[in-house]
Amino acid sequence: MSISCACSGCGRQQNNESLCFDCQRWEKQGKILLQHTSLYQYNDAMRDFMQRYKFNGDYSLRQIFNHELIQYVNNMAIDLVVVIPISEYTMMTRGFNQTVGLFEGVTLSDLLKVKAKNKSHQSQFNRKGRMMRTQPFTVSKSLPLHNKRVLLVDDVYTTGNTLYHAADLLYDLGAKNVKSLSLAR
Repeated sequence: MSISCACSGCGRQQNNESLCFDCQRWEKQGKILLQHTSLYQYNDAMRDFMQRYKFNGDYSLRQIFNHELIQYVNNMAIDLVVVIPISEYTMMTRGFNQTVGLFEGVTLSDLLKVKAKNKSHQSQFNRKGRMMRTQPFTVSKSLPLHNKRVLLVDDVYTTGNTLYHAADLLYDLGAKNVKSLSLAR
């Protein structure tokens, strides 16, 4: 019988306490691990939830996990919460940022924005395609983060690439520490 443990870098469920392969790769690339936390595992039920909420536009579903996410954020020692942005194209077609909806009630910074030319959805790419993506974000406004503890929030952690791109920019702005939180992993 194996005991389920989680990788301390990304929260991936595994059979030992060592860093998973992905987090070892992030470290080899010089990244500071995000110590990611997700409230739930991405499984068939979560896939159905995301399909209905994010892609079918059932915005009322944001309320299901909202209280839990707010509680989690409120119990963290952080100075700023930064939301992963969506492109203008996605905002026009979907009508809402799914992560902003999930974290409604938390003061979120829109410090980052998607570069104007980026019209592709992360969900359109397979794992290899996601890992090959270049920096999709830029800083939307100048905000010094010197000695700030920042929490990045997103709906789903898949490969970590999106969050690490965002973290790179936050560290460039002087963040002391960047952690991440998502609904599912």
